[in-house]
Amino acid sequence: MKHFLTGFTVSAALLAQTSVWALTPPPPPTEPNPEPTPTEQLAEGRYTFTNVNSNRAITVSQASQSDGAQIIQQSYNGGSHQQWDIKLLNSGYYSVRAAHSGKSMDVYEWNTGDGADLRQWSYLEGDNQQWEIKPLDNGNYYFVSKFSGKSIAVENNSTQNGGNVILWSYQGNSSQQWKAELIGSTPPPSNTPGSSCQSTGSVTVSSTIVVSSGVYDGGCKTFNPTSALGDGGQAEGQKPVFRVENGATLKNVIIGNNGADGIHFYNGGTIDNIRWTDVGEDALTVKSAGNVTIRNIEGYNGYDKFMQINAASNITVENCVVDNMGKFLRQNGGTGFTVNVTVNNCQISNMKEAVFRTDSNTSTAHISNSRLRNYGQLCYGAWRSCTSSNISNF
Repeated sequence: MKHFLTGFTVSAALLAQTSVWALTPPPPPTEPNPEPTPTEQLAEGRYTFTNVNSNRAITVSQASQSDGAQIIQQSYNGGSHQQWDIKLLNSGYYSVRAAHSGKSMDVYEWNTGDGADLRQWSYLEGDNQQWEIKPLDNGNYYFVSKFSGKSIAVENNSTQNGGNVILWSYQGNSSQQWKAELIGSTPPPSNTPGSSCQSTGSVTVSSTIVVSSGVYDGGCKTFNPTSALGDGGQAEGQKPVFRVENGATLKNVIIGNNGADGIHFYNGGTIDNIRWTDVGEDALTVKSAGNVTIRNIEGYNGYDKFMQINAASNITVENCVVDNMGKFLRQNGGTGFTVNVTVNNCQISNMKEAVFRTDSNTSTAHISNSRLRNYGQLCYGAWRSCTSSNISNF
């Protein structure tokens, strides 16, 4: 038997073999690093991004306001320099901008290679500032640069604070995967600043309460120091009501009419939902270097400073009401160490001299989304950078 196809003679055996080939599909191509299946696109908003491998958050180093500031991983402490506003662009990509500075994640110096630095830079709408944020079927996400196609990763799979955040070809490992937690809408909501505590009772304090680890919850009681701590006047050498150490947290406290020397910080820490009824000399003092987070607080009637900073620090203040002080913040006079201050959503009034004062030309301050009244100078002294955004008077 013969078949005639366009002038060619094909044997039945060959035709049969050809039919077998036609019915047997080729094997699927091998993909050494297939992209995972997406499940849910990330909504616009304000987020933290925590590395799956290290459990540390994407952070602008030292809460810097500057173009070119390094982006690292750091244990999350609630600072706005660890929070990111994402917005879906007409291009289909996202912009990702630091909440404290408004500056964008940026592929530094337009580097297309593995190992390129991720930095902070003023948002210029460049392809090196636009990102895919791709969901994984395990609930995590990974970033891909529109410019280079590389993924955001922690250098050398580091699990340490300060680990550098870079760009690398996507390989699917946990150092390229990020947990996203929505913490607010974009722009941030108009929170009512200050403390929400209403007194639930009183506690007499005759010696400083030391919070050296974990969380101390005062239950919104009013803590009344005795004369053993001081009288809340201008005398030096008064003792603090609370001493917060080593990254610990103090929350839900009212300090009574004798403020003594307020709250002291050693090696960083957090205070949340605190009210000073009558500050006296200083509401709080940073005594040794560290990262300090201050949120949902209010204080009234201070002779001098609300905050006294005596050591190199990164200070984040959010949701505060401060009235009738000499200054909102003062770095110890005549010192040159570096303090970086970020203030957001605060109401500050009746400062006799200034909001911020320093003698250090390496220190920075930025205040945003806040209301000011009768505040003297915003920036007094030799700041390297002292700026404001979205400020209104009341």
